[in-house]
Amino acid sequence: MSVPTSTTRGAAVHVTVDHGAAVSYGGLRTALAAALDAGADLVDLAARYPAEWAVLRPAPDDGRGADIAEIALAPSERRLHRESEQVFRVLSVAAAGLCEASRLLGRPVVVHRPAAGDLTSLRGFMRAVEYARTVPGAEIRLAEPLTVRRPLGPAADYRPEQARCLTRAGVPAAPGDLEFASGRPAAAGSDAPEAVAFSVAMSADADPADRLAAALAYSRYGFFTANWEGMAAVAETVLPLTAEVPDGAVPGLLREAGRGDTQAEAIEFEPTVLRSRADLRAFLYKVLGIQATFRGAQDSAVDYFLRMREPGGHRAPSPETRAQSHLYTALVHSKRLNRLGDAVAELEQGFAAVRERPDEPESVRRERGWLHNLRALTLFRQKRFRPAFEEEKLALGCIAGLDDPSSVHLRINLLSNLSVLQERAGRFEQALATWNRFRTASGADNDSFLKHHSYRAAGLRLALADLDGALPDLAESLDGARRHADDFHEHEIRVETAALLARHGRAEAAAEHAEAARSAAGRLGDPYRIALAGAAAAAVRGAAPAPEVTASLRASLSRAPAAAALAEAVARGPQAVLAALPAPRTKLNRPFDLVNFQD
Repeated sequence: MSVPTSTTRGAAVHVTVDHGAAVSYGGLRTALAAALDAGADLVDLAARYPAEWAVLRPAPDDGRGADIAEIALAPSERRLHRESEQVFRVLSVAAAGLCEASRLLGRPVVVHRPAAGDLTSLRGFMRAVEYARTVPGAEIRLAEPLTVRRPLGPAADYRPEQARCLTRAGVPAAPGDLEFASGRPAAAGSDAPEAVAFSVAMSADADPADRLAAALAYSRYGFFTANWEGMAAVAETVLPLTAEVPDGAVPGLLREAGRGDTQAEAIEFEPTVLRSRADLRAFLYKVLGIQATFRGAQDSAVDYFLRMREPGGHRAPSPETRAQSHLYTALVHSKRLNRLGDAVAELEQGFAAVRERPDEPESVRRERGWLHNLRALTLFRQKRFRPAFEEEKLALGCIAGLDDPSSVHLRINLLSNLSVLQERAGRFEQALATWNRFRTASGADNDSFLKHHSYRAAGLRLALADLDGALPDLAESLDGARRHADDFHEHEIRVETAALLARHGRAEAAAEHAEAARSAAGRLGDPYRIALAGAAAAAVRGAAPAPEVTASLRASLSRAPAAAALAEAVARGPQAVLAALPAPRTKLNRPFDLVNFQD
């Protein structure tokens, strides 16, 4: 079975990507290598997106430019926020590469067994199928799509996600339709640190301490690259080994886990407060809980987070670990399940675990700060803005003088949250003043943060009816997106700026932004956004959009409901399109819907 096509061209480029779950992007790297071996020249693509290309085609550092972590945001553990701009950008460039290779070669690219590789790559192939609908001459086929590898454990059974990816890529599938492949997965990137860590962690012949160290290292690789299936498999497999490691071996195990790890720790997925085998056990349950909530299995996530607080042997977890157990349980109750009473109860227990005392470690103080932050979020959900504001101030006091990565991340969260609370209370000038403290906050001085900062500043200025002040901020945010070829956010900012200018009678400037947005959407390969920008470019001039706008809307796979709504607006005329255009908001965060397979 394969995705139907309507063209017959030269002999196809065939590639099999059934490498299993171990290595993120393994399937995409294999497919791109096959396209390059077939003669595709992707030098221009690599030059435009050097950070993403360096992930897809790893090579010794040659000074090609910024690392992906420097230009795009990672997922956030402490907010259980699975959206990763880094992963989205890598998958987008991989899809662009496969489509460009097909166009240049004049040959279809046929990907065999896409669901038998890593889930991250499957999302990239899903993206490539939609991308190809925007590129004349490009053709991506999925062959043997229903073949998957046997799950590596109950928690790592990702057949529902695999089926949803295939359905989005034009192969209607349910989990029961998937068929198990025979044989063992081939090695993909077997010399890479991620692959080595996976191999050691899953090896029954390796020393238990080595396996646990490898599991900790692998969990960090998987977290930052959205390899939730691999994380689940490793954590579930090594959990029983925590009973075999004495507490005295834990410091050495942690040193081994961190050897050669150059990934940033600013989003907290790090094991610095692990002191005993009870803490190791809790960390692995946290891994399982995080991957469960990322895939939408919230009740399972709560069960895993509750188990973090269980003793390992005769020793209880550290106060910091116990506090995290309550934090994540409360976060799921508050943010995902809307069980605010349960969240409040969990938070009270969390505060009891890290009650203030003389000469307490900085790590205890920091965890108490995170609890205050979450209590503020829960109060915010209850629309109790004043006490929420007071909790945020208490949280800031907890991390006064601390500059470790976790505290820096919390401080940035707190400044943002304080500003949002002031905004919701209608105090826009104060919200803007608080937000502007970002300019001097530690950890908020790179292009990625400034892009988000300027955008929110513009939104707050618009709330104050300050158009002249907002436009430079929007321009600065747009410059931040363009500086690192961020096509996704460039499109969003330009379409919204076009709508803003059109509503203030500046049609020509609005049309220029809309046309540039269409170019950005074309580089992104998104039929819906191409159509949205095209409809905007016509509507701001009072004209009907060209027929290709409607055709592009019909090609959308990831935004089908939104595409249908826009098609209705197009049918009603330019004024209806103008009314449908999005206005600037006060947060640049957007769901990366092009690679999202969740319901």
